[in-house]
Amino acid sequence: MNSDKQLRILYSSGPVDATSVYMHWVLGQDDPSHFAITYAQNFYELASKLNAKSWLISSRDKQGLIQDKNFKIEFRSLKHHFRSSIAYFAGQFWSGLRLIVSALLFRTDILIATQDRTFWFLLSILPLFGIKIIPTIHCTLWPKYKRRTTVQKIIHKLNGWFFQYGCVEICVVSEDIRDQIVKLTNGRSRPIRTFVPTYREEFLDDIKIRSYDADVDTFKVLFAGRVETSKGVYLLLEVAKKFIAVQPNCIFNVCGTGGEVEKLKAAALEAGLAKHFVVHGHCKRDKLRQMYETSHVVVVPTTKDFVEGFNKVVAEGVIVGRPIVTSSVCPALSVVRDAAVEVTPDDVEEYFKAILRLATDKDFYAQKQKNAMALRKQFFSYSKSWQAQVGSVVQKICRDTSDSSDTFDFESYRRELASRTSLTTDSEPVLPRKR
Repeated sequence: MNSDKQLRILYSSGPVDATSVYMHWVLGQDDPSHFAITYAQNFYELASKLNAKSWLISSRDKQGLIQDKNFKIEFRSLKHHFRSSIAYFAGQFWSGLRLIVSALLFRTDILIATQDRTFWFLLSILPLFGIKIIPTIHCTLWPKYKRRTTVQKIIHKLNGWFFQYGCVEICVVSEDIRDQIVKLTNGRSRPIRTFVPTYREEFLDDIKIRSYDADVDTFKVLFAGRVETSKGVYLLLEVAKKFIAVQPNCIFNVCGTGGEVEKLKAAALEAGLAKHFVVHGHCKRDKLRQMYETSHVVVVPTTKDFVEGFNKVVAEGVIVGRPIVTSSVCPALSVVRDAAVEVTPDDVEEYFKAILRLATDKDFYAQKQKNAMALRKQFFSYSKSWQAQVGSVVQKICRDTSDSSDTFDFESYRRELASRTSLTTDSEPVLPRKR
């Protein structure tokens, strides 16, 4: 950009409490309600380094507004996602129109957008006004194992055109998403970059990497996340029934909120498993850390009906050295496969056998735990973060549209990060705390 023009970036984000993240970030803190560094915080850090005029629009259903010299933060909920098909399509068009108008009125240079706000193809008009678009996609475009409807195929075909011609580059959180984009565009999409959730190494403070002694320990299985049918909580209950019948010295802990919490508690009570299948509901940060630390296995039984993103529970399980049991429905499997036991989606028997093997085969368990320890460093790496990948695309846009003397020096930024924070084993810095 020209030196006399301040860069303007609009970020349409997912349902994060962006004001809370911002207030903690201003104080030099991470939002304590998240283990991972939020994508909103990644954005604030990047925008601050660029001295950009920035506007973040969160899809969280909340009231609130923050506006200071360079940052504006607001909420626009996407309630139409939970309504009838007609209301959903109308809501997607209306939401997209609002985003387009906002981008034009803000005189946006770069729009960073997640997929929930609208249909991608609707944003194709913005490049005609000189606005560069960077899609950041956090969930698969459709459930991998479900047949798409005719309407969905039409929308996806139109979105495929956008991925070929309407954006600069595409940032995705999993190889599954990359594969779907390649399929939509017949391999002719704009360049695709992959990022992973990032964590500070302080996440491991006081976490003990426990070995498992089948002769002594109560075997603990952890589920953490939304307590919903599509997340596989009732499938897990069926697995627990089979497992407890042959390995009664065990506890299945279910942590999280959702519409099925009370029903799941009742179902466990009716099955006579209340002492072995414990539904905790919402767990505060310290309690959830304790659950991770005392568990032996982390299970992610998401069903084929759900459009899954990169389930951070998978990363967190690996970080604390726990084997993962999940299926290919979960895109995160591709980066932790050596630490996981992969099963067929929605198959109770396979989930049961996988957990049972981990509970009874010491060598198998130890190998999966060792693999988890080796894989966790990727989640502390700055170069694999959202900020690094999106920032690299922003750098390219600035370089292509300005004199080289006006381009932000990302290499200096990377060196600065390295001097301000501890390095991972591959000398790639994690995001630093503000000072």
